[in-house]
Amino acid sequence: MSVNLINQIKSNIDFLTTAERKIAQIILDDPAKFSGYSMTELSLKADVSQGTIINFSKKFAGGGYPALKRLAAECCNSTKNQDDGTVRFTHSALIKTALDCEESFGLTVDVNSEDTLHEVAAKIASAKKVEIYGIFRSAAVATDFYYQLIEIGIPASFVSDILTCAISASMLDEESLVIAVSSSGRTKDVIDAVKNAKANGVPVVCITSNKNSPLAKISDYVLVACSATRSETEIRASQLLLTDAICSLLRSDMDDDDRRKHLKLKEILNSHSVND
Repeated sequence: MSVNLINQIKSNIDFLTTAERKIAQIILDDPAKFSGYSMTELSLKADVSQGTIINFSKKFAGGGYPALKRLAAECCNSTKNQDDGTVRFTHSALIKTALDCEESFGLTVDVNSEDTLHEVAAKIASAKKVEIYGIFRSAAVATDFYYQLIEIGIPASFVSDILTCAISASMLDEESLVIAVSSSGRTKDVIDAVKNAKANGVPVVCITSNKNSPLAKISDYVLVACSATRSETEIRASQLLLTDAICSLLRSDMDDDDRRKHLKLKEILNSHSVND
């Protein structure tokens, strides 16, 4: 599949516009270097518009610029066996994952409004208690979010036990906030916990890849973690992108007292580090 990009460009180069040939030649000269260019860098290097790059990507990759870079990266990581002349692909997992996540991040930015992020950050800042639920892979995202929040000084807790989630949720009140992390939005134990919280008037934020999921439908705020290829890896990365963005907003809204508290917490955490 990756060799096809080079073959397609070579077989169609006579039919390309002058601007498209500039892009094609950069790919043919060094696919590895090309796969590292941002769209802005390529635009400057090839002296073409970003619109031309997007159209070229659709023509040869069937998608956006990250898809074209992914194919180029696969080409530059193929090696030819000298004995039998066959081509074996040694895909760079790092490059491929980075390109997939880059596209997923772009989709995540597009579908989530800045207003919703600010509203969620405000809810977290004003809550008497923030309780985060996440099971299996989502537990990793929920745990990371929990650690960031307590470092900021937010009274948060993390619950991943399938029985404890529902019980703990039933003890919350309207001054609390629930954040439910579920890639599919269909995890029954998380949904049951959210229903218990909602019964007590607790507002709910969900972070999911499926905006039409059962979890999203019963949540007050929905943040969508996108994946260009429906990969769990990309979904998890997009979930972390969203939680990191929320924490960034919380840090930027700190007053002097909050900053002093934050510095104190950092001192406590740093006291467990080994000095050089």
